[in-house]
Amino acid sequence: MATSIAQKFKIKPGFTLRTFNAPANFKKHLGPLPNEVSITSSGKNFQQLHWFVLNKAQLDKELPKVLPLVTGDVLCWCYYPKGSSSIQTDLTRDKGWDNLLKHEEFHWISLVSFDDTWSAFAFRMKTAADAKKPAPPKERPILDYIDPAKKIVRLPDDLTAVLVKNKKASSFFESLSFTNKKEYVEWVVTAKRAETREQRVKDSLDRLNKGWKNPRNL
Repeated sequence: MATSIAQKFKIKPGFTLRTFNAPANFKKHLGPLPNEVSITSSGKNFQQLHWFVLNKAQLDKELPKVLPLVTGDVLCWCYYPKGSSSIQTDLTRDKGWDNLLKHEEFHWISLVSFDDTWSAFAFRMKTAADAKKPAPPKERPILDYIDPAKKIVRLPDDLTAVLVKNKKASSFFESLSFTNKKEYVEWVVTAKRAETREQRVKDSLDRLNKGWKNPRNL
């Protein structure tokens, strides 16, 4: 199991990492790196591209510049702000990637957490073997709404909309533990269909008014 940032991001000895919009503390947050790993913001010879975007508008604007760099065995890590971060964004695990996903020549590999601010997913050019096993990024949706270290739970907009209109339910929700708040939010955001999610939002309000500490009342 990967235990360091370098392992999670598949950084190997001798790799050159090219950055695009990387924050000033990027190298520091990578932590210890394998031998002879170098980081550059330019150049044509590199094994990984680390691309940071703040929102969908920036993502779409930079696609024509970035995608031509992802050739051969180059692995591109695309970083976007977590929902629990202080950065305003319209990107989530499931939304905002329409124009990138139109490029079917790429294979989506993994989705990981970089730090308290950024999540990142990796993609590269497809190989013949990839055509037999398509695999989109997978990570629990709840991770876009929580900060485990700070015990903060951010509500999705639809759940917020009903709670602000119901003082009793809102007050009870705020009295819940971090774990119980997370369970309610996860129940809502894991709905696979719009109508299911809408019903779960309504049911959450009903359960909170009844004093249920979690959706299953356990």
